[in-house]
Amino acid sequence: MINTDIRQRFVFDELDARGCIVRLNETCQAIQNTHHYPANLARLLNQFALAVTLLRDSIKIDGSLTIQLRTPGAIKLIMADCMADRRVRAIAEYESAELSAGDALALDEMGAGAVLAITISPEQGERYQSIVPIEHASLGDCLQDYFQRSEQLPSLFQLLSDGDSGVGISIHALPQEKVKDTTLADEHFQRLQHLLKTLTADEALNLNNEQVLTRLFHEESCRLFDAHPVEFGCVCSAEKSLDAVKSLGAADVQALVDEQAENGEDTLVIDCHFCFQRYEFNFEQVQGLFQ
Repeated sequence: MINTDIRQRFVFDELDARGCIVRLNETCQAIQNTHHYPANLARLLNQFALAVTLLRDSIKIDGSLTIQLRTPGAIKLIMADCMADRRVRAIAEYESAELSAGDALALDEMGAGAVLAITISPEQGERYQSIVPIEHASLGDCLQDYFQRSEQLPSLFQLLSDGDSGVGISIHALPQEKVKDTTLADEHFQRLQHLLKTLTADEALNLNNEQVLTRLFHEESCRLFDAHPVEFGCVCSAEKSLDAVKSLGAADVQALVDEQAENGEDTLVIDCHFCFQRYEFNFEQVQGLFQ
């Protein structure tokens, strides 16, 4: 039976490395069902959902993590969030006329102004953002390069998806305790990297998590821990929608109210782009924000 919408950690008993495997089926389908993205963009967006779930698992603070890509090209925005309770959401904004549906999407070909950022938003304290260099075609390789440059312990990423589902694996080096020789430890980690890159999308999506890890690391004494559920979820609310309206300012909000009134409407409607939840506010509610 194929695991669905779960996150599982694993560890290597004889190596200084730990990992996490994430499988998203219903979550990816929920993301795609809200917007019906082209196939190539759907695959990339699902990989962002996998990556944000893996990265959120690696931090030890309460809060959410966001990965965001902005480009000057056909894809204007890709954004994925993972909350502390492992709810995941993702969205893309693009110009359909400019996006070639059949072409593979390479991050390093999205224009000189493209920016890839990771934002950590703790429940207590200030938000922290870091910029990820875009020098590789795949999101996994960009993240791998980022961890290497940031002087953190090396990390590996493999993100595999189709339009409806995805499997992501991350492996993080640990401080040397089991293997004291630095050269030998590096060789072991490079071997894990080589093995991880041999995994194909067909294998990842059609084997369960235990089978995937056995296929990759059957000689490495790898232990898989209990599964934790992951699900599609949004953090929108009526209160947040009103806050967004208020941020526009009194003059712009009044202009919106006047426009809606001229069209015969008596409410202002706010739609969440992530989940399509609709919020309606009467004009008195909206105008009362500034009184």
